[in-house]
Amino acid sequence: MSIDTVIVPVDFSEVSLAAVDQGCWLAARAGATVELVAVTTPRYVNVTASALASLAKDTTDTVRDGRTIGQSVITTEDDDVEGRLVAEVLSRPKALWVVGSHGRTALGELLFGSISADLVRDAEVPIVVVGRHAIIRPEASVLAVALDGTDLAETILPAAVDMANRLGMRLRLLQVGLDHVSGDSNDTAYLARLSETLPHPEHADYDTLYGDVDEELVSYVERAEDVAMLAMATHGVPAGARLSVPSTAMRVLRHSTVPMLMLHPAAPEPTMRQAVREGLEDQRNRVLVGVDTYAASAPAIEWAAAEAERMGSILQVIHTWSIPVGVASMYGYPIWPDIDACRTQALDEVAETGAAIAKAHPTLIVETLVAEGNPAQVIAEQSHGARLVVLGRHHHGRIARILVGSTSKAALHHVTSPIVIVPCDDEVVD
Repeated sequence: MSIDTVIVPVDFSEVSLAAVDQGCWLAARAGATVELVAVTTPRYVNVTASALASLAKDTTDTVRDGRTIGQSVITTEDDDVEGRLVAEVLSRPKALWVVGSHGRTALGELLFGSISADLVRDAEVPIVVVGRHAIIRPEASVLAVALDGTDLAETILPAAVDMANRLGMRLRLLQVGLDHVSGDSNDTAYLARLSETLPHPEHADYDTLYGDVDEELVSYVERAEDVAMLAMATHGVPAGARLSVPSTAMRVLRHSTVPMLMLHPAAPEPTMRQAVREGLEDQRNRVLVGVDTYAASAPAIEWAAAEAERMGSILQVIHTWSIPVGVASMYGYPIWPDIDACRTQALDEVAETGAAIAKAHPTLIVETLVAEGNPAQVIAEQSHGARLVVLGRHHHGRIARILVGSTSKAALHHVTSPIVIVPCDDEVVD
């Protein structure tokens, strides 16, 4: 985190003015300049610029270290303050943004909004958030990092290390959420191992906390007067979802006596299976082909493989299966099919198909997916974002079409990607 400017968005509220004080203090420690930013509509740009200039002058007089406070007014046509700020954050990677926050509850955020929460959630870069109770501790020299053993929590570490270096602070790792573990020295094993991965492990110390995470963290930073800032990753849960899934980071911010370095990390690109499982759209360069068996769908498979090679795409092979309708025994009770056997047969079939394709096209990346359900529906769902969908067409007789329908015909009504239908057998005449 290279910091050349500390930027503080202001709306002239009490919390934003408190953030200005924190921003000036952080800039002094980091040797950076300070810039105040206000977002407004074109109609109020002049009055906003005047108020901002007055605030900048007052802040310069208060700081009294010869530092000139910069200022800029950003306009938005549609009152999308958060959207304009996110764009500014992303356009200035060497700036540290310091934002004041009311620390609203989920309900309060739903009713009145929260620029700070939206900014942290959408910018996906480290941002210092100053809560209502945060104070400046001029003599403090510790940046505490809240960890719980998860990968998400550890995403804040690189930013915390850089921030500590720029501010001339040392790190303290805090492991929280250990109410189920007995209090002994073994609890610090995780933190000890983690500290060894830091650039200067000899400068880091660590501690463990027990009980409710938010209460313990708030209590700890209040007691530990050598802590100047608390760093913490967040899931970035929107206000509506937080009504039922509380955000630990937001609960801590609401009562923290120090500013918080917060990060909502960008989600990694989902794999195909993650996209299928989580209902996400797979945006990779890919060609999707739906298959029955390799023998029955060979023409469609070969055409799709050749086209995928030509376009430099991944070839995704989709095979569906469904539970057969049960029949009645001679005694009248139903005979249920062996579901595991059906699933295993489907997996074996698509594995053989994938192996055959890989053998014929060794340079082609082949992915396979087996799903239970209606073929047309499954293919339509998995086709979102694909460059091309390839399906085989089987010329069933009229009675068969009435009974089982046509996957390719049904898919035409639902697939949004370009689709190619390849004949796979000879015409059958009733």
